[in-house]
Amino acid sequence: MPTLNELTVDQFRALMGEFFATPEKRQKMTHDEITELAHRLNQKINVPIITETGEEKILIKIILTIDTFLYDHLPNEFYDLVRSVDKGIDDGEAERLIIRLSKLANEKIDLPYLPEAAEYIAIRFVIAAIINAARKNLKFTEAAEKVEALAIPDTAEADLRKLVA
Repeated sequence: MPTLNELTVDQFRALMGEFFATPEKRQKMTHDEITELAHRLNQKINVPIITETGEEKILIKIILTIDTFLYDHLPNEFYDLVRSVDKGIDDGEAERLIIRLSKLANEKIDLPYLPEAAEYIAIRFVIAAIINAARKNLKFTEAAEKVEALAIPDTAEADLRKLVA
C-alpha cells in the first residue's frame, strides 16, 4: 500500500468508504468465524428460557454487536491482522487491548436480556478470541480454542491477563 501522500483519489475514497461504512457493512468477521465463536460461547453462557437453537441465534447477534463495536473502535488495518499469520501483535499488546476494549465494550454495549455477569463474559470471550487471533503466528480457530479453554473472570475487576493465551 502506498504512503498517505501517495494515495490515489480512488484509494482515498476506498479508505473513507471503510470508515463511513453503512451499518450492515460494519463487520469484519466471516460467517464461519461468527458461527464457530457462537458455538464456543454457547458452552460458556446460558440465555434464560430459550431453546439451544434460539440461544445460538441470540449469541450470533451478540457476536455481531461486538464485531461492529470493534469495527468502530479499531482501525481496519489492525482488525485485518486477524487473518494474517506472518504479521501480528505481541502478547503484551494483546493483553493491553483485551483489557481496554473489554472494559470499554462493557460500558457501551448493553444486552438487557442477559444477566450482567453473562454479558461481561460474552463480551470478554469474543474480544479475547479476536484480539488473540491478531497475534503473530496464531489463526482464528486456534485463538478461539485457547480462549474457550481459559477460565473467564466474571467481573470487570478480575485479572484479565488470564485471557491472553
